[in-house]
Amino acid sequence: MTAQVMRRLLVGGASGASYRRFMGWGDITAGLRSAVVSSNILSKSDVPICLSSRSCCVSGQGAKKSWEDQGVRRVTEAPAVTVTHASVNHKTAMLEVKWTDGETDVFPYVWLRDNCQCPSCFHAASNSRIHLMGEFDLNTQPHTAQVLEEGEQVEVVWSDGHSGTYSAAWLHPRAFNATRRLAQAPKFRLGRRYWGAELLKNLPRASFQELLTDDKALLTWLQQLEVLGFVLVSGAPAEPGHVRSLAERVGFIKKTHYGEDFTVKIKPDPSNVAYLDSPLQLHADLPYYEYKPGVQFIHCIVQYEGKGGESQITDAVHVAQELKRLHPEKFRILTQTPVDWFDVGTDEYGAFYKVLQIPMICTDVSGEIYRINMSQPQRDSFFSIPANEVAGWYDAMITYHHLLSSPNYCLQFKMVPGMILTFDNMRIVHGRTSYMSGSGERHVEGCYIDWDEVKSRRRVLEVQNSP
Repeated sequence: MTAQVMRRLLVGGASGASYRRFMGWGDITAGLRSAVVSSNILSKSDVPICLSSRSCCVSGQGAKKSWEDQGVRRVTEAPAVTVTHASVNHKTAMLEVKWTDGETDVFPYVWLRDNCQCPSCFHAASNSRIHLMGEFDLNTQPHTAQVLEEGEQVEVVWSDGHSGTYSAAWLHPRAFNATRRLAQAPKFRLGRRYWGAELLKNLPRASFQELLTDDKALLTWLQQLEVLGFVLVSGAPAEPGHVRSLAERVGFIKKTHYGEDFTVKIKPDPSNVAYLDSPLQLHADLPYYEYKPGVQFIHCIVQYEGKGGESQITDAVHVAQELKRLHPEKFRILTQTPVDWFDVGTDEYGAFYKVLQIPMICTDVSGEIYRINMSQPQRDSFFSIPANEVAGWYDAMITYHHLLSSPNYCLQFKMVPGMILTFDNMRIVHGRTSYMSGSGERHVEGCYIDWDEVKSRRRVLEVQNSP
């Protein structure tokens, strides 16, 4: 597959090729024309499909088989429609297009002119708009619009004499109706499935060797990682260096002041509490990074054989939603109060001084949670809020912590040598129980990748593996 064809498929260019997506689980949105069903785990009757980027939560009771051998069955889009009629409406400044399926869509003049597909306005090889913004006329109008090639094309002649042709296959997926807008959402992010302690009975798993050699297995793992937030990968050699092999199957490793990869084992005079044998409280790594790494890998090389050293993970976004339901004012405090985070010290790569001011629970303009910041060691003693607000924040924080640590939400298990824990560092908090230190008794390696690289790889694999 050439780079140009791939680019067309990924962004839905003029070729009109359908973009097939994995949707995850959740509330179904009526009328959406493309979906993917996890055929080996959940049948259509077990649970609906999430067709929106909005968060969703269903129980894990519909699980049929091990996560380890799941597959993905795609349901392709409905047959392409063509245009039966196109007309201009100067009152609304819209082009009205009627389709062979009986539906009608409208396209704003200004958008059509901006997205003219002619060679003077659009560079097809790079899939890029090239007309000059400084010369763009916001008030230009179509002079005529006509249907060509038996409905496959719509030609628009503009009042300034410019003309452009838009294919039906290009126009239809870009319609401004609610169905088409929602259909784009999974391209940006798959719908989440939230979970609690019930998932311990059926942990999402993948095979290290399959991930290195099978692109379909790699795709399934990346989809699980985006939907569930974590996957346990088994069967890696219990030797240093192999966590990089898995990460580099996905994309570029994110380098931090701890290096491209890092080792966690007992160190004298450590620069991070992870190097101690005391409990490592639930946390998300690097809260002091404005662009903190999105996906984390932790590879168990040597495990402590006695009692202790167990891994803990919690779906912190799910728990934050529970906090909002149970204690809405405490949720508001944690989403609106800026917290000072820091990491200052010296490690193998030299001195570092990282600080960031950001709430513990971050929400976007629509109120959706997109980032969790939680780290007891990296929360600074500086607190840039009025003194009379401090006690209320601590009360909200402790309530949230108790929920995160609750056995209703927190999974606890012991990794074995060769296991790699992969998880969403924006969503999942993780920790470790204490253990008795000794030479060589516990050794893990880790690294990070940005979500931009992970999602890009997932989209490329979806296109490559579509029928």
